[in-house]
Amino acid sequence: MNTEGNSTGRRRAALLAVVVLVAAACGSNASSDASSQEDDATATTTLAPAESTSFGDLDGAVCSAEGGFSIDPAEAGTGADKFYIGVANDRTATVAPGLFQVNYDASVAFASWCNERGGIGGLPIEVVDLDAAVFNVEAAMTRACAEVFAMVGGGFAQDNLEFSGNESSDFHECEMIDIPGFTVSGQKSNSNGQVQAMPNPGTSVATTWLSDYHDQFPETTESTTLWGELPSLEVTKNKYDAAVATVDGMTDIGAQSYPGVGVADWTPYVQKLIESGANSVTFVGDVNFLRNFLQTARQQNWDGNVVSETNIYDQQLLAGGDSVEGAVARVSVHPLEEADQWPAVQQYLDMIGQYVPDGITGPMGMQSLSAWLLFATAANACGEANDGLLDRTCILEQAESVTDWTGGGLHGPQDPASGTDAAASPCGLLMIVQGGEFIRLYPEIGGEGDDGDGFHCPTDGVTDVPANEGLGVVDPDRPV
Repeated sequence: MNTEGNSTGRRRAALLAVVVLVAAACGSNASSDASSQEDDATATTTLAPAESTSFGDLDGAVCSAEGGFSIDPAEAGTGADKFYIGVANDRTATVAPGLFQVNYDASVAFASWCNERGGIGGLPIEVVDLDAAVFNVEAAMTRACAEVFAMVGGGFAQDNLEFSGNESSDFHECEMIDIPGFTVSGQKSNSNGQVQAMPNPGTSVATTWLSDYHDQFPETTESTTLWGELPSLEVTKNKYDAAVATVDGMTDIGAQSYPGVGVADWTPYVQKLIESGANSVTFVGDVNFLRNFLQTARQQNWDGNVVSETNIYDQQLLAGGDSVEGAVARVSVHPLEEADQWPAVQQYLDMIGQYVPDGITGPMGMQSLSAWLLFATAANACGEANDGLLDRTCILEQAESVTDWTGGGLHGPQDPASGTDAAASPCGLLMIVQGGEFIRLYPEIGGEGDDGDGFHCPTDGVTDVPANEGLGVVDPDRPV
């Protein structure tokens, strides 16, 4: 038995699962290479007041020395002198160096920015690095259970492994809480004990993006979902199938698959696609897989259209040259290319530039920052309600009570909720590759379909995904 080959295949499969299941978030649009960090990135803890304590269009101070907050010692982790907050990531994975570095960089930058302004209610933040390197989730969770008050802003490629069943490492068993930057698996995305700033449930999916795509390209009548054949990726395939079924004028001619560990030669898959008569592909896979697929498809004279998740909103796709022209990405955050029009995006870029000069920026970084801002907002509300005493349940309850959230203007409207109650947001926009760069396709800012701040948000833009029901790991004894 070739155990080394099997191990490599499993590792590649796990990574593929990451890049397609992270909803509306995977593209990095890296501004620089990932830089190495210390194991624990304690942001600047000098509590000197700063000039601006707000972020974007959020009301009031996000971070301030005022408040005199304290943390329930039984839940504080390492100590009640600070917020010890774990950031889940896989950035030292040898199979994908820098994986989720963009989330980690955003977390370190926010902690530094916040601490410079006095912390949250006077308590500084110390970032605790929960680096699982893809395959060491239980070890990372053991550290989380022992050392941190909460997890915020990050995520694991294999976040289903947070539920180990062991008291010292199981998310529910140690009563951990999470406001993640993203979720991946159905087990995590529909679990409780966490509130997502930008919900990515397995049980519902936005349809706005696909309907808008079809309106822009009416010739996309025969649609197929091309997906990497792995059980974990079936969650996304099921979402795409449910979305296609809602679009008038678009027929689902049946999904097609390719090996989940990748393809050396795309020719047979392209030939099968051509034989099927599909003129539109909803692609489930890594941005590099899509680039290679399109290069082969164009060589074989397939002239159909492709749409995919935000993971293809990535500079790596543009390396495909003319072959990738016209590829469309669904996006839920304001594009980095439009930072001059959206102050919160520019503030995010400035934050990274000041506090993590060699850091990476991208949509996932904005999702991470949104999660931190929701945590700070919930902590401030909790402190006000409880005479300054903070505990985990209060934080989650306050986060879940927020029903209209844009991260201060980083993204379209979202309704944060615990995993069991979370629903996808209908809001989004489309980016397209034209002239070797990403540009906005729809809606035009201020034009038809712009329901506010450049996002299309129809009231009927979400549908249920019955095939994904019942996947979440739920602890019935937890209040949230």
